[in-house]
Amino acid sequence: MIHSLKRCLFYLLAAGCFWNVQAAIAQPKKATTTTTSTTSTTAKKPADSEVKKLTISFVENYGKFTQTKDKPSVLSFMHEKVSASLFNSNVSGKYRSFTGDYQSFDEYLTKLANAENFNLNYKLTGIVAEHSTDDIGSVIYTAEYQIERDGSVWEKGREQVTLVFKKFGNDWKIVYYNSINIEDEKLRGDCFCELFESKPGNFVTKTTVPGGRGYTEDLQNFEFIQKTAGRIIRSGSTVYQWADSGEISYNPQRDTKASSIAPATVTLPGVAAEKEQAIMLILREVNYKEGCANIKMRKK
Repeated sequence: MIHSLKRCLFYLLAAGCFWNVQAAIAQPKKATTTTTSTTSTTAKKPADSEVKKLTISFVENYGKFTQTKDKPSVLSFMHEKVSASLFNSNVSGKYRSFTGDYQSFDEYLTKLANAENFNLNYKLTGIVAEHSTDDIGSVIYTAEYQIERDGSVWEKGREQVTLVFKKFGNDWKIVYYNSINIEDEKLRGDCFCELFESKPGNFVTKTTVPGGRGYTEDLQNFEFIQKTAGRIIRSGSTVYQWADSGEISYNPQRDTKASSIAPATVTLPGVAAEKEQAIMLILREVNYKEGCANIKMRKK
């Protein structure tokens, strides 16, 4: 029996099955009486390491920072000599890498706190790995984020972060921060427009617009017509009235084949003195209002 237990102990320890061995050793010996007793043991889950607990707390505080705007609740995890390396990529395939320190992280949090109508939704999705000794430890975690502005979602993405902690006295502090940020979706942002004159007085635009997992290019025609009742701009299936004051208005139900100008029901904010300004106003306020926060136009 002893020989069997030793051999079992060797193989089980080699396989890392410590809890099974412990349970086997805990089994009582057979009693000399006819009554036998059995006991059972339940393996306890190892307690989370201190660095893992700190990582979870750090992510929770950072994830709600745009609501609390409490910089000390985030910076308190950092050592004053923390160093960082970061890699960011977007849906268009462009990327950049840069380094940082305590001051740059402080400045970044200040920009987040001062941003108007901005919300960062940042959530932990998993702890990939962790390891620690008495005075140093590391944690690798993954997170998902969503950037919202003015109540609408602009970007979605994922991040993998490595944190290295060092113990100073009784306190653990982050001394190294590495982040790989991959943007998965771009739903709203800056747009780029090229303006071409198709024939004298009329134009075609080619606009690059965020389209989720990439950017899309969209063509629009703009025809400027002078009628007795006033100036109109025809673009696609919509006809716009362009008043002498510069105001642009339209009826979303307007039939472009109708011979007369239908009463306008929507007036765009702002005014346009020139054709290029009128086109920009229509693109910004009608065609790409949801996808474009800003439009940069270049005339070809």
